[in-house]
Amino acid sequence: MPTTFSKSHNGVQLDLSGIIPPMVTAFHPDTEELDEDRIRDETEFLISSGVHTICVGGSTGEGQGLSEDETFRLNHAVVDQAAGRVKVIGGGIADTTLEAIRKGEAARRAGVSSLQVTPPHYLWIPSVSGLVQHFTRIGDAIELPILIYNVIPWVDIDVHAMNSIIDDAPWVLGVKQSGGDMHKVADMMALLHDKVPVTTGIDDLLYPTFVLGVDGAVTCMTAVFPRETAELYAAVQAGDHARALAIHRRLLPVWRSIEGPGMTANAKYVLSLLGRDNGISRSPMARPDAAHQARIRHALEASGLLEPSRV
Repeated sequence: MPTTFSKSHNGVQLDLSGIIPPMVTAFHPDTEELDEDRIRDETEFLISSGVHTICVGGSTGEGQGLSEDETFRLNHAVVDQAAGRVKVIGGGIADTTLEAIRKGEAARRAGVSSLQVTPPHYLWIPSVSGLVQHFTRIGDAIELPILIYNVIPWVDIDVHAMNSIIDDAPWVLGVKQSGGDMHKVADMMALLHDKVPVTTGIDDLLYPTFVLGVDGAVTCMTAVFPRETAELYAAVQAGDHARALAIHRRLLPVWRSIEGPGMTANAKYVLSLLGRDNGISRSPMARPDAAHQARIRHALEASGLLEPSRV
């Protein structure tokens, strides 16, 4: 990993380089309960795609709706299936510090190597000092490196607040900048990248954020298309911008067909077309309707990512 980062804790730094898919969470179509067989199958596919790290229980993985017990079972299934071949980041989406600690403890017991943690996602805005306390308490309780998942629209941590959190919360060792704001990625890279790794969570801007020098990507498209997004990342690293731009243009229309309020259900529909059935999303998120399914299929075909015979 890069050696320029100045921050570590207990001798640990986070390696967030490359493609880190935030895998979907498979649920049984009839019960909406965890489907461990499908979870293990998807874990195996991602490992076979060459990724070095998998993120579990993020927004693509519907982590906001998981109980503590489900958090443990999901992470344990992935860690057990991975059997040390890749690192596993446990996701945590919670409204209170206590809930985040409980879910983080469940992920730690399951064997994850680090945590991806959002700010609280309910409709209130904590102060910067409150966020410092939030992430400090989680780190002290779980004693695992924390990757801040900066995605909550109404708790959008700006670069100066993030700098304070990194300086004052010892276990915060990385930032994932999402939310669709390229300006914030640029600001995070300028002010924070000498301290901790910065990853992108912006699907339609993978190419330009890679050009900015982010360490890697944790986005829905990396979970659905790990090989193609890895090719995009590798092309930028090699300075082959013609190839990188071509891959970007190929993937962008597909993302446009997936994005939106039903993103995880749409992504699971794509996976079913690709032969990677991961069941359904939990209610009230619904499967895309017939018109949306047709739009997704058309985008996949036009991009050469789906053979017509599979439709």
